[in-house]
Amino acid sequence: MKEIILSKDIKKILQILNSNGKGYVVGGYIRDTLLGLKPKDCDFCTDIDYENLKKIFKDYSPKEIGKAFGIIQIHYRGNSYEIAKLRKDIEFTEERNITGIEFINSIEEDLQRRDFTVNAIAFDGKKLIFSSEIGKYDIDKRILRFVGEANKRIEEDPLRILRAIRIASEKGLKILDESKKAIFEQRETIKRVSIERIQDELFKILKGENSAEAVELLNSLGILEQILPNVSKNIEKEKKIEYLKFLDKNFKYEDITLKLVVLFLNNQEDIGKLKLDGKRKKILKDILINFDRIEILKTDYDIKKILQTLGKETLLKLLQIKSYNYDTVFLKNKIEEIYLKNDPIQLRDLKMNGADIIGLGITDGLQIKKYLELGLEKVLKNPELNSKDILLKLIKEDL
Repeated sequence: MKEIILSKDIKKILQILNSNGKGYVVGGYIRDTLLGLKPKDCDFCTDIDYENLKKIFKDYSPKEIGKAFGIIQIHYRGNSYEIAKLRKDIEFTEERNITGIEFINSIEEDLQRRDFTVNAIAFDGKKLIFSSEIGKYDIDKRILRFVGEANKRIEEDPLRILRAIRIASEKGLKILDESKKAIFEQRETIKRVSIERIQDELFKILKGENSAEAVELLNSLGILEQILPNVSKNIEKEKKIEYLKFLDKNFKYEDITLKLVVLFLNNQEDIGKLKLDGKRKKILKDILINFDRIEILKTDYDIKKILQTLGKETLLKLLQIKSYNYDTVFLKNKIEEIYLKNDPIQLRDLKMNGADIIGLGITDGLQIKKYLELGLEKVLKNPELNSKDILLKLIKEDL
């Protein structure tokens, strides 16, 4: 079993807890360390009650983030840490709001309420404490299984279905067959979870380097059908998993917009099921609408017209996806060439404006707009015409 080596700051906080009661580092920090991964956030739990915790850490900017659950957040040397009172959860609503908890003093009992055996581990600074001997085995064999009865854990919080798939994907774990069976049997319970919580987990899955594997599992276990039914219908026929594998391999740190585009290809109906911000939704829809146009772009004029709609950044995102099965080198080079030459693309790039046209005696707004658009069309085809004198002369000839 890998040795737990704590940073100086974490060790300091743990020492404070243990000098005033019992303290433990818990959850993901210990899990990742034992799996040989670099841990991120570090959480603690303790038998010290809430009010005393605030007093003990009064110089660490304590913040109440869950008084009902005995949780405070402290800040130390530029980092935030959560400290929670040991507890067991005894009652849940349909939406998974915990309505009844009981504060306890036993770390072993606290670990029993946690979701997965690889998360149900604590470290008191000297020794590791597992929820059961199975936990040691699961860490060693890189297995993800629910703590105790899988169906019960899922019924308590159906979001654990998505968390199981995300964590397994992120950490390189194999979900136990029995746990998969429980997920499949409980798949419809995910509908009890708010779309905001579902979306948060789904986006974390898509940000991962193994998102294709995770989405394939979501689909095979019937979860994707519950969340995005239209996406799940033809996911294999449309080779979306292959697209995602390509993105996982080649664009690991890209915005998840690329992966959302793949999911929603040919089935935009499900976009409305997510709570996307306006900017992301627009980029997503613009790429989807123009997805197949890429293959018919030949001339500078064609490329400038699509740049008018998408803009350079969004068009390059689209080319990243299309490069899976289409040679995009020509288009990428053409785009760079257009911008290097500073060719006009938008109305704001014209060397004339509405005031110049008014100077010709044209005051009707529709006419002004018409001549601006005609001028832009001409310079899109021939950038050398982008001169105020030339454009105004062309308008005069048309009057």
